[in-house]
Amino acid sequence: MKKIIIIITLILVAFSLIFAQDTVALTLKVKGDVKLDRAGKNSKIKTGEMLLNNDQLESKEDSYAAVKFVDGSSIVKLFPNSILRIKTEKKENQLNKKSYLQVGNLWSKVIKKTGVFEIETPTTVVSVKGTNFLLKVDENGFTELYTLEGKVKISNKKNSKSTIVTAGNKAKSDGKNLEVSKTEKSDLDKEILQIIEDEMNSIRFEIKDEDGESKNIKIDFE
Repeated sequence: MKKIIIIITLILVAFSLIFAQDTVALTLKVKGDVKLDRAGKNSKIKTGEMLLNNDQLESKEDSYAAVKFVDGSSIVKLFPNSILRIKTEKKENQLNKKSYLQVGNLWSKVIKKTGVFEIETPTTVVSVKGTNFLLKVDENGFTELYTLEGKVKISNKKNSKSTIVTAGNKAKSDGKNLEVSKTEKSDLDKEILQIIEDEMNSIRFEIKDEDGESKNIKIDFE
């Protein structure tokens, strides 16, 4: 079986050459037990998994996943005990990202001018243009937003109330009430900070080409 190593910079052109047109994201790193629900079929996900629109990821205890969208615009890190559904649409040569965090915690870093980036929760919609932030959702849908850089807009789903949360601040919402205050050191625990700071310089995974031949792919990140 022929093996080929390809070293690629993670940009849109590279992705368009390697991945199928239906692929919208790629798992950069998977630790522990993370489940993929695709059209009602469940499987265990691994590093280098190609993700499709409407795929759902569920991380179990002591598990997490890091995902990058194929347009190179954003990284999402899904923390333990979290459920995220990836929802995208292609419009005017851009990939709009409007995913849904049902429960749990995620961190994301988003590049400006790369299409819509939104995370919906049971009670709010978080809109981002270029920044990085942490989002927490409990079993009752209570949402906490922590803006680490830039600005993030958070809007309640039960009324029209919304606000811009700047770096160093946090917002809390139950869908009706929206409260903004300064972020405290105690708000971010050690486990969350470790996952946020975990750098991924490269990944390796195997794909099959149109002839059924296996290729080992290596992607280096800038």
